[in-house]
Amino acid sequence: MLQCEDGTYWSVAAGSLNTTQGIAKLSCHVNVADTMDGGIADQMAIFDNHVLPRYTRGVGSELLPPRWRSNRLKTVEACEGDEQLYGYCHCRSLEFTITRPTSLSAAPHAPYPDLIYPMDTTRLSTIRNVKDEKWWLYPPIFPGPVEEGSPPPVTHDTKYLAGHCVCPSCRLGSGFEIQSWAWVSRANVYEKGALEPIELLHEVDRPKCLKQYVASPGKYREFCGTCGATAFWWHAGRPDVIDISVGLLDQDVDGVRAEEWLKWHTDRLSFIETSGMSREAVQSLKEGMKVYRDMEDVTPAPVKN
Repeated sequence: MLQCEDGTYWSVAAGSLNTTQGIAKLSCHVNVADTMDGGIADQMAIFDNHVLPRYTRGVGSELLPPRWRSNRLKTVEACEGDEQLYGYCHCRSLEFTITRPTSLSAAPHAPYPDLIYPMDTTRLSTIRNVKDEKWWLYPPIFPGPVEEGSPPPVTHDTKYLAGHCVCPSCRLGSGFEIQSWAWVSRANVYEKGALEPIELLHEVDRPKCLKQYVASPGKYREFCGTCGATAFWWHAGRPDVIDISVGLLDQDVDGVRAEEWLKWHTDRLSFIETSGMSREAVQSLKEGMKVYRDMEDVTPAPVKN
């Protein structure tokens, strides 16, 4: 937030800055009520040894407690019965659904993302995922015969992997310091009204609203051409496992964290080594994800209108 000489204020997208070190300082979370489940406020609760206030709306509005969850959301039991999760951009030019994982979800082969293994310091043989782990599913699945009497590897309780990226490419491409992704098999993503999974490779079959930016050779960012919302990221090395921007998921069903659909990776932030975020902000999110992990399934979430 910048104050001009005439007393007016300008809001600047922090992600558009080369770095925020010594420039910007996180002071609070606002509009937390819109998340329906607290959103990232539960994963980034402390900054520079100070607890961040969680305001319902703007600064000075009612405060919400940690682990808050709106009573307008479905119960956990009701969410477990849902077979589709709805997603859309701000202008709704892009609307899509994600279906529950099936055996087809485990069909692709995909190298590991930086969320799991840092690209710059991990052997290429490891990144290539020679054991063919289905890391985008939780619990992860390894190919091979299933013992007689064992449950099938993919069940209704299987979730998709989600995590936060702080790389310069995501930051400068979106204007936000933190980009939250869900890794989903393309076989489970359908544009609204479509009978076949979403197509991003062939121009004639792509969603008409999407614009594409080639971030680097073979790596593509997809965004809405009308409202500019970040939608997908994918690359030629794993076209059948795509990154979906978590911010597009319908928060009115399961909250913005969609915890009945997504398993949040808490051990690492993607490309943390090259982040342009301030050291304090990186540390806040890194440590906050560990606290979030420890809180999962420990205490019931407070409910509020």
